[in-house]
Amino acid sequence: MNKKQNILITGGSGYIGSCLSLYLKKKYEITNLDKKNNKHISINICDLLNLKRLNDILKKKKPKLIIHLAAQSLVDETINKEKYYQNNVMATKNLIIAMKNNNLTNLIFSSTAAVYKYSGKILNEKSLIKPKSNYAKTKLQCEKIIQNSKINSIILRFFNVCSSLNINNKIVGEFHNPETHLIPTIVYKNLLKKKFFIYGKNYNTIDGTCIRDYVHISDICNAIDRSITYLFKSHKKFQIINIGSSSRNTNMEILQKIEKITKVKSLYNIVDRRKGDVDLLICSNSKAKKILNWEPQKSNINTIIKDEIRWVKYLIKNNQKRTFKNYLK
Repeated sequence: MNKKQNILITGGSGYIGSCLSLYLKKKYEITNLDKKNNKHISINICDLLNLKRLNDILKKKKPKLIIHLAAQSLVDETINKEKYYQNNVMATKNLIIAMKNNNLTNLIFSSTAAVYKYSGKILNEKSLIKPKSNYAKTKLQCEKIIQNSKINSIILRFFNVCSSLNINNKIVGEFHNPETHLIPTIVYKNLLKKKFFIYGKNYNTIDGTCIRDYVHISDICNAIDRSITYLFKSHKKFQIINIGSSSRNTNMEILQKIEKITKVKSLYNIVDRRKGDVDLLICSNSKAKKILNWEPQKSNINTIIKDEIRWVKYLIKNNQKRTFKNYLK
């Protein structure tokens, strides 16, 4: 029997990382790196800013491919700019140095749709770039570092990743501290009958709330899996690919769909929109179809919500309380 190829995941303790580890572990030997432990999966503790430690791990593990998910990912302009720079840009520079030191040539990088300039149109990979948040600015810097490195690489620009993964009766989902995303917030607070906020009612949309493109974590994992296959078959390649569902749902539509499924009336207030939020953020995934032969399979909004409900019920049963970021001043 052929030995499984080793895949190394940075940010293995995070939402996407822990789901991806579960998704890929039958197919590959997985090494997870993170600054913090995760009780669900085995973690090699490593801060990417510690180049010596990183270099030692890559030398020992010799992964065939690295999936770089580690980042300062909370979009919060109250966080010090230097923290974003260190944890995103410097960490990526160190990873590239360590990869070159160990003759490692395959890299998948998780970027974001937030690098695009707002246009009100469906976004493809040739859409204008103009990141606003410190998070998006540093992600774009990372993209350029990777492109200039000449490493065989794919940059995946994710849209709104959500929901949970259930494989062999093991469930893993989103558990940020604090939680800022719409679907996990509404589902959790709806089920516990707690109040939440809808930010903005004056967007240029059908009901005044903003429209987003939600993609199921299972489809994200599948896109990464297909990116691995692509890189193993192709050498000296560089691709930037959007990963989203191309679906359109307003905040209010999401809320109403959740209420319909849970049969619980939500307690909420509509408040002022958040700084930087735009009317519409929708993905064209035509390049993903062409290059990766990828299409979303589970990103129907009802499936997303039902899988999130299953995850939230698991959290509640295990007495794991979510905390939330309040954007109201």
